[in-house]
Amino acid sequence: MNISRYRRILFFSILLGVAFTACKPKQQIVYSTAPVEDKEHNEIFSDIITSEFPYHTFSAKLNMNLSTGSKSMSSKANIRIVKDNALQISIQPLFGVEMFRIFINPDTVMFLDRMNKRYVMESIVSLKDSYPVGFDFYTMQSVFTNALFVTGKKRVEAADFRKFTYSRTSDQNYYISSKDDSSGIDYSFTVNGDDRITFMHLMQAEKKQSLQWGYNNFAVLDELTFPHKMNVTLTSSSRKIDAELLFSDVSTNDPLQLTMHVPNGYSRTSVDEILKIFSSKK
Repeated sequence: MNISRYRRILFFSILLGVAFTACKPKQQIVYSTAPVEDKEHNEIFSDIITSEFPYHTFSAKLNMNLSTGSKSMSSKANIRIVKDNALQISIQPLFGVEMFRIFINPDTVMFLDRMNKRYVMESIVSLKDSYPVGFDFYTMQSVFTNALFVTGKKRVEAADFRKFTYSRTSDQNYYISSKDDSSGIDYSFTVNGDDRITFMHLMQAEKKQSLQWGYNNFAVLDELTFPHKMNVTLTSSSRKIDAELLFSDVSTNDPLQLTMHVPNGYSRTSVDEILKIFSSKK
């Protein structure tokens, strides 16, 4: 191929790429303009459930930005959920190559560290004893998909409204809160006038553990809305981790099967050892 022809092909390839990028549809961000209304508590609760993002399977690409102390990292990732069955996050810092995988089902948490050929596998029950805030499959499934949850339950039912107290925030949003007596966890949701959860907070005061999860950039997706930006803060007595999750290419109800598998030759390690990856050195 002569140089002149090569240059023409290269020019048109770049032009085509620019045109494709320019034509890619932008997210249609939805801003809440509806004021909160005076409703009965059961009506508030029912409306929040009705407004949840529906799916049987869920998948999306993520841009993740994590920071803890003076240490920070950014990475691409994929998240996949089979509702009430399993949740998997594949973290790919370089060139789409998976370096870490998190897999959670109702019974077990697995973490693969492909870089160091090691893994963690723990039961949900044992993790809840050591790390009570957020270590429940149904809770994690809900926070990633902007849904209500009731601790210790697989599904939220309309009658669960009695488990919560109701008030208004200073900026006129609904504020509903409850407590899990068995674990001592206080949990709450801030909900706007469109019945969308904009903030979730789990707190275990005795062990000084907290999980905060904020929802932003609600965008139209197949006539439904989903928050394409989430801000997460996980704190304990010894560490604090902040994360920003940016969602793209969200897809629902595609055929999807998730399985738990540890490759041959991997050694078992602990949760604390894995957390050191994200912790700043003192």
